[in-house]
Amino acid sequence: MLISFNDSALKHKLISIMLLTSSIVLLITSLSFFTHELLTYRKVMRQELLGIADIISNNTASALIFNDQNAAQLTLQGLTGNPRILKAQILSPEGKVFAEYGSSGLKTNLLSMSPAGKKAFWDWHSPEEVIQKITVDGREVGTVVIQSNSAGLREKLDLFLVVAAISMLVSGLIAYVVSTRLQGLISEPIMRLVQTMKRVSQEKNYQLRTKKNSNDEIGTLIDGFNEMLEEIAERDELLRQRHDHLQQLAHFDSLTRLPNRVLFYDRISQALLQAARLKQKVAILFVDLDHFKDINDTLGHRIGDLLLIEVASRLQEIVRACDTVARMGGDEFTLCLQNMEHPDNAGLVAQKIVNSLARPYTIEGEDIFVSASVGITLFPVDGVSVDELLKNADTAMYHVKDHGKNMFQFFSQEMNDKTCSRLALHNSLRYALERNEFLLYYQPKFDIASRQPTGMEALLRWNNPEKGIIVPDKFIPLAEETGLIVPIGEWVLRTVCEQINSWQAQGNPPLRVSINISPVQFRRDDFAESILRILEETGVNPNLLELELTESALMQNTASTVAILHKCRNLGMHISIDDFGTGYSSLSYLKRFPIDTLKIDRSFIFNLTENRDDNAIVTAIIAMAHSLNLKIIAEGVETEGQLAFLVEQGCEEMQGYLYSRPLPAKEIDKLFATLMPPKIADRQ
Repeated sequence: MLISFNDSALKHKLISIMLLTSSIVLLITSLSFFTHELLTYRKVMRQELLGIADIISNNTASALIFNDQNAAQLTLQGLTGNPRILKAQILSPEGKVFAEYGSSGLKTNLLSMSPAGKKAFWDWHSPEEVIQKITVDGREVGTVVIQSNSAGLREKLDLFLVVAAISMLVSGLIAYVVSTRLQGLISEPIMRLVQTMKRVSQEKNYQLRTKKNSNDEIGTLIDGFNEMLEEIAERDELLRQRHDHLQQLAHFDSLTRLPNRVLFYDRISQALLQAARLKQKVAILFVDLDHFKDINDTLGHRIGDLLLIEVASRLQEIVRACDTVARMGGDEFTLCLQNMEHPDNAGLVAQKIVNSLARPYTIEGEDIFVSASVGITLFPVDGVSVDELLKNADTAMYHVKDHGKNMFQFFSQEMNDKTCSRLALHNSLRYALERNEFLLYYQPKFDIASRQPTGMEALLRWNNPEKGIIVPDKFIPLAEETGLIVPIGEWVLRTVCEQINSWQAQGNPPLRVSINISPVQFRRDDFAESILRILEETGVNPNLLELELTESALMQNTASTVAILHKCRNLGMHISIDDFGTGYSSLSYLKRFPIDTLKIDRSFIFNLTENRDDNAIVTAIIAMAHSLNLKIIAEGVETEGQLAFLVEQGCEEMQGYLYSRPLPAKEIDKLFATLMPPKIADRQ
């Protein structure tokens, strides 16, 4: 029963407690009244019986002395009118019945039936008895025994019990009704609190609150609960904000607010699954900004960041709501175009991107121009996996970069083959230096007037175990991209110095050797120091070295370029501009640079005798060089006609197949022996 009570609802417990309390109070009250009535009745009855006993004792004393039973009986008959007297007896000194009233002639001694003075309280239904001695002059002559009639008491008490029972029942009903209402003052706020707790637990809604109706302990409890919810809500909001922030960091680019690589991969995966199920096409576009690094370097990274934000905005304006634009990093963006009914639609979007991004950007009052190269690949035509499609789009984008930029190109298998070949070449290039696969060829330069060698140009070749001899045009761009050009360039310089020492040790004349310098190598801060270190280690005379640089390399950061060139000139080396006429060709810059020689590009020499434009350009270059007191050398001379024109215009030196192809170092000795008289050595 205790377990059942413990499991009961709070309102049931409160009602039960109130009913039990009221019942106990009513029961105690009723018992109190019952006891009071009983004791009062007995007291009054005893006093009345004692008074009657005194009267009978006084009136029957003489009858006992004279043994007058009739007189005694007559005295007892006087009790007939008193309904409270049930029985009465007068006993002789010997205890025998002398006279009696109400015993129906049984002559039974009442003393033997219920000893006087031994009546218990709970024996309330038995008659009250009074026993009194009858004495005359101190001598006991008999005893009076009077027994009350308890019928009236029983009737009165029975009525009292009925009234008490009815009162308790009515009071219980009233108590139930009242307790049912009163328990609501306690249970209802608590039940509302419990319901709020359940809703909070189920809905995880920490904005819920419990209404407070009082300022008692329950009100304090509700206040505490609401304050706890407030704290939880604040903490939950803080956690949600932090979670959203982490989600933003994990899945969105912090600068442009576009999806990042992680989220883009997920979006593509979902798009490909849907497209495979619905038999649809998906286009993946890879967008890379052209010359963005130049903007960062010249205008600063902050302007570059603002430009990227504007680019992201323009890209989002072009695509549909179902498409995805993401930033992969740097200046690279990717797009996922779903449900492409025809590949041309992807081309239209790509063209819009090219046109939109080519429009000028006004950032902080300054107009900035940038273009974009876009590569396109299609699912499932070009691939079915995310990585494969992104690789294909990237390949197509780089194909655009290699063919002029500022346009778009669809992926093709031919591109992939070319990229794989390029990657294989790149991987092999990383080990070429340590495997000693590089070698140098030397192409002599000749004085046009004497047709004697005046020097030579060191030309790098790569002897690849699988592809054989690879010319620089095939691997130098890769080396520049990866930074391998720096150790390769130092190897070339060291090898040339060692070869010069070897030739001089053999007694050959000290001819000057020119070395092609990569722009990547030239822009390094330690360029001049690295040359000086190698010269000191090999002991070669710097006057026997000539550095050949392209116009484009010289024109980048001209102040720094001038300083580096002066360092090299101060060491004793000569400076030559290679492929002159294909770059800037600015006279003002030529005056600033400490240059010794201009080298006319072979593209002007090839059709020199047939093309009037080439004829005019070569003539102008030679005249300009003479006016600036610069030596002039023509490369790519292959015919006597070309040589004759150069002689006529006053060109001092030439280089080309007409006199010699590039030769390995061991064959240069033969050239020395056959073409150069001993006295030439003295001229150097």
